[in-house]
Parts: sequence; C-alpha cells; structure tokens
Amino acid sequence: MRKILVPLLLLMLLCVSLAAPAGGEDAVTLQLDTAKLPVFEADDPLVSGLLAEQEGDALPVLLVSLKKSVQLRITVLPKNLKNKKVALSVDNGDIVRIRGNTLTGQALGETVLTIASAQEPTAQIQYRVLVIQPVTRISLVPSAKFVYVGETITLAPTIQPENASILKTTFASSAEQIATVDENGVVTGLKRGSARIIVTAMDGSNVRANISIPVQQKAEEVQLKEKEITVDVKRTSMLHATVLPKDANDKGVLWTSSDESIATVNNQGRVTGVAPGDCEIICTSKVNEAASTKAVVHVQQPVTKITLYEASTVYAGETGQITWSVEPANATNPGIQLSSGNPKILQVSEDGTLTGIAAGETVVKAVSTDGSNRRAQIKVRVLQHLTGVHMYRKTAYLDVRESGSALAVLEPNKLVNTNMTWESGDESIATVKPVANQPKAMITGVRTGDTYVTGTTEDGGYQATIQVRVGDFSHLMRITDAFIDGKGRVRVTVKNKSDDLYITAVTLEIEAFKHNGKKAHINAKDGSNICKATYRGNIAPGRYSPDNGWKMIDYDENVEFGQMIVRVVEYQIENDWIKVLRKNVQPTYEYWLDY
Repeated sequence: MRKILVPLLLLMLLCVSLAAPAGGEDAVTLQLDTAKLPVFEADDPLVSGLLAEQEGDALPVLLVSLKKSVQLRITVLPKNLKNKKVALSVDNGDIVRIRGNTLTGQALGETVLTIASAQEPTAQIQYRVLVIQPVTRISLVPSAKFVYVGETITLAPTIQPENASILKTTFASSAEQIATVDENGVVTGLKRGSARIIVTAMDGSNVRANISIPVQQKAEEVQLKEKEITVDVKRTSMLHATVLPKDANDKGVLWTSSDESIATVNNQGRVTGVAPGDCEIICTSKVNEAASTKAVVHVQQPVTKITLYEASTVYAGETGQITWSVEPANATNPGIQLSSGNPKILQVSEDGTLTGIAAGETVVKAVSTDGSNRRAQIKVRVLQHLTGVHMYRKTAYLDVRESGSALAVLEPNKLVNTNMTWESGDESIATVKPVANQPKAMITGVRTGDTYVTGTTEDGGYQATIQVRVGDFSHLMRITDAFIDGKGRVRVTVKNKSDDLYITAVTLEIEAFKHNGKKAHINAKDGSNICKATYRGNIAPGRYSPDNGWKMIDYDENVEFGQMIVRVVEYQIENDWIKVLRKNVQPTYEYWLDY
C-alpha cells in the first residue's frame, strides 16, 4: 500500500495556479488532513484495478466505504482570511452524498470530489473518491494449532463479505522475538512462548482479527537411564526416559517392543515379562521420530505366585494344617519358607503344621527361596473354647410386625467361635432369624402373647434364653405438659400408661421455631433447631415424671423461640429393653410461647 499526502509545495503551486492573488494579497490555499484517511496514489496496485481508465488522471484516490461516512478536516490559508468556509461538490451525487464536510458512500463506483474556497472559488483541490464494499469481518484459520521453533505454519484469513472490494490484508506479530509473520501470513517460530498475530484489512475499514500462536520447542533427543534390564516372567520393571532439550513442550514418548512374545511395554515404560528370552524396548519421541533410543531386556522364569490354603482358625492347645501351591508349575525352584507372624500365639513347622499357643490373631507367612522374593500370607485366628453364654437383655418387648435384636454374651467374650443357632418357643407369637457371624438374632413379633427365644452355641452347645413379649409396647408413653419456665428452661411431664411395667429412662426430641415460623437454632453443637433431652429415673405404672428432671443435651438457653414441638423418641422398659419409636407412633406435644 502506498498511502500518500499531497506534497505541500505541489499543493501550494496548484493553489497558486487556481487562485491568483488580487492586489498583492496572499494567495488562498486549501489543505486536506489525510493523516487518518485512506488516500492512495492512482497507480497504487491496491486501488488501480478498481478505477475506471482515465488517461492522464493522476488525482489522489480517497476511499469511502459503502453506507459509511468520512469526516473531512480542511484548512484554509492564510490564517487571517476572513471567510474560511469551503464548498464541497462531486461529479456524481448518486455515488457520494455531501453534508457539510462529511462524505457518505451511496453506491459502488467513483466520482471526483472538488473542495473550493468560498471566498476564492478558484482556489481548489480535487480527489478521486472511490466508494467500495468494505471488509466487515476477518477470520483467521491457522494450518496448525502451534508452530515449532525453526518451523513455519500459514495463516489463511477469510474475508467477509465475499464481495468486498479490497481483499488484501497486512500481518503483524506482537512478539517478533518469539514469532515473525510475513506478508503472506507465514508464521516462523523463533523461540518458545506465544505471539499474537494481527491481520488488518487494507481497505481503510480498520477491520482486524488476531490469533494467539503458541511457539513450542520440539523434542530433539531421547535418553534411557537403563541400557539393559532383567525382568521375571509376568513381573514388571520400569524404564525411565529423559527427553531433551529440557524446555521441550511435548516430552511424551512412545514405547514399543521388538518381540511382544518375550516382553511387552505399556505407555509409561513399564516392561512385563511374557516368556524367557531377550528382546529390545524402543523409546521414541511422540513428536519427532528421529529422536529414538532402546534398551535390552532379558526375561527369566522364577516363582511368580504362592497361594496358602485352609487353617483359618485353630484352637489354643490344638493343631491344624496349612497347605500351599506355587506357580508356575515349571518354576526352577518351587521351595518356600514358612513363618508365624507371632510365635507366642501360633507356631508353624516346615511341613505346614500349625500349633495354637494362646488366643489371638496373627498371620502365616510364606516366601520363595529362589530369590524372586515372591510372598504370600494367610490370616489365622487362634480361638478359645467357650465356657458359657447368657443374654444381654432379659426380656424383649415387641409390637406385632416389629423386629428387634437379641444379643448373646459369650464367655469369654473375645476370640471365640461366635456361630449360634436360634429357635423360637412359639413361632405363632414370634419368629427368630440369626445374624451372620455375630452372636445375635433378629426377633419379629407375629401376634400378641409371650414366648421364649433360645440361642445355642456351635462351640460347646451352650444355651441362653430371652423372654419375648409381643403386644402394644409403642404406646406406653404420653406427654401431658411441656413449657418453658421463667429462666428459659424446658419443662416436660410424661405419663407411663402401662398397667404393670416401669419406665426407667425416656429420651425426647425438641424442635424449635421462631414466631415467624423459621427454625430457631437451639442446638449449640451443630447449629440445628433440634436437640434432645433425657430423663433417668423410674416412672411407675400410671404415674407421671417430674417436669424438672430432664437433662438437656447441647441446648442453648440464650436462643429465643416462639414454638416448640416435643416428641418421645425412645424409652427403656424395666431397666432392660430400649424401645425406639417409629416416627408415626411418637407421642407429640406442641407449645407456643406468649412473648
């Protein structure tokens, strides 16, 4: 592009020839400020092909975009001239519209603009005005996402609209120390980093686009820490690669085996032995095939696995047996060495005989003797024989279709065989189901009545019995009153509705709300609006609890609230059975504060 400013001397001579001074006065001259205007010489290749052929017409060319306006800044000299107004005119008003000093492109084409002094009409300057279809958008599509140092990629700008009059653009780099770009959009990477490439339309529309081009350092060499390794069949060993130079962006490598029937390698360089023999492992840069190296791998067949069987339990003072197997069957030396994790609990001989010494738990360990260091272990419990059993609770109080757990206490209560069988005295009243691997059973009420459930130990055949009463035991309690006293303490009174059972402990749940219905955060521990209260003491059949015997749990007395909902969530019957109430049968009492 050859943007020009009309040389001042030539302009002055032109003005002198157009406006001769009268009476010796200074000549009137006009100057157009073209610093920010797209003005070109008529023979500039950027515009010459768009101009109509007019032989000898060398007027400078001013570009105006279609439907766009250009404001002209015109200076009239001399400075002391009284009338500095100018008149603008064009040969074809259909091409360009003039309003004051503003030109607006009306239609594609060209016309001649004349700027004349109002005081001295013969003082004039002229331009060929070319109305063009401007560029409205430029999109950049690189031929690659990045460029390597010392290599190139090409940017292909897409111009919109397709019928833009001038399609040529200029390119520039924001960081020429990192990447340069030539006039054809060819970007050359110089050093690692990122450069923003800017493309600008040359039609004066000022439309531009830019794109950030990363410059990456390509891997040039791969080195292996290990030149030769030995690996067992079905075992692994790591190879460690280093990619140079250190500032290479992509240090990824590809691993391959020269013979996968002998050894394979994964994408982290972990080599796995497949069969005895030798092969090579090749490591190559992901981005540069020329950067490659290799290591020699020797594969041998050792013991690969030891499995221990049986004898998971032994009783103190008695013996058991442990057996084992070694893989593969063709291992050169299949021998193993056995040892006890704690000889004070368990001892083991070379042939696998176990001898229980004292109650406890330990492991039997095995290690290969061929140097492969293959290991295995099995957990062994040394148990004591039971001496007795009793039930943790004497009586179970269940509702019809309600289940509860019955726990047997084994004597001694540690490191014993906990397996038990359970039987109901009357399955029409209550059924029983054992809990696996625990001295516990689930009892379910069937119909109202009393029966017994008996548990029998597998070791020694000891028995324990629990009485089962099936009835309506979820409705033994009623809240008769609940309020907050003058000191902010919660007071609750509950009644034991039973005719023959003592209630020996009660647990309440208190839910608090503010006067506006929002939650009142009364729980000082977790910040919720719910806390619990407990009462420990006997409540005789038909009797009431005192209202001041409750222990509040995590209750913040400083939190004010307007409503509380009190629920009985569980109670203890006869200092024995704890009755946990389902939500739908929990006795509830609501209390609203007056303040």
